Amino acid sequence: MNAQAHGLIAGFLALIGLDDATPNYQGYGEGEYVLVSQQIAGTIDEVKVVRGQTVHTGDLLYVLEHVSEQADLDKAKAQLDHDEANLADLLKAKRQPELDQLLAARNEAKAAVQITDINVVRDEKLLASHAISQAVMDTDHAALDQARAKMAQAEAALATGLMSTGRDDAIRAAQATSAASQAGVVSAQWKLDQKTVFASTDAYVFDTIHRKGEYVKAGDAVISLLPASNIRVRFFVPGTALPDMHTGMAVTIHETGSDKPRAAHVSYLSPQAEYSPPELYNRDNREKLLYMIEATPDSNPEGIHPGQPVDVSVSSP
Repeated sequence: MNAQAHGLIAGFLALIGLDDATPNYQGYGEGEYVLVSQQIAGTIDEVKVVRGQTVHTGDLLYVLEHVSEQADLDKAKAQLDHDEANLADLLKAKRQPELDQLLAARNEAKAAVQITDINVVRDEKLLASHAISQAVMDTDHAALDQARAKMAQAEAALATGLMSTGRDDAIRAAQATSAASQAGVVSAQWKLDQKTVFASTDAYVFDTIHRKGEYVKAGDAVISLLPASNIRVRFFVPGTALPDMHTGMAVTIHETGSDKPRAAHVSYLSPQAEYSPPELYNRDNREKLLYMIEATPDSNPEGIHPGQPVDVSVSSP
């Protein structure tokens, strides 16, 4: 008797409660597919994968036509350059030749203060010896005050020249415009990025739903992927066996045509009956109700193919 026939008989005996050994239940491989799409519509330029191929995280899957999006990004970047240049111009001080002129005027005024100050000190000595009149002394003091005033004026002009040329409100407006342009670049870049789609995980390419040259709407699936982590086994137990099942418990998967069992664990128990016959839920028919349970392989789940018949043995609690 071959392994498949033995499994079928063992599963039947387990379902009707005549097998006192390890319960053996029938099931099949199941996969949860990832349908890859994009958030912007467009015509497919390239499909970089084929059915049956294995892809890795970051691999290029397909590219949509993106001439318009690239142009929008270039335009947004040019606008940002313009707005940042305008802001920089408002923040700049006077040009260097103008600053040099203001600095020279300040230095000239400073030198005039120094000369008049020397004259006043000298005149104070001469006045004490009656070499000059009080009128000369008063004239030199007035000249010193005038020189100091001109120096203060020159320093104020230089300080103003070192400040930005734009008014505060104009600068704030330019800063807001620049920030809006930066957001425009980010938005345009995002739209362009949506036209190039990469694999988000290692997976098996189950199908390519659309081809080069086809127009796809936003959200339309283009590639169907099956990650190994999304592969599991579904099997069915009678209601009488359900109380003995719990998530995390160890089970063994026996694949059709393979003599190597595969360790797994229960990952999901259905709360309702599956594939029950159209009969009343009376006491005589309760044992015919089956409950679906999912088991996840502990290693190498890619060895199980969706739809592949399997038997699952459960150790007695």
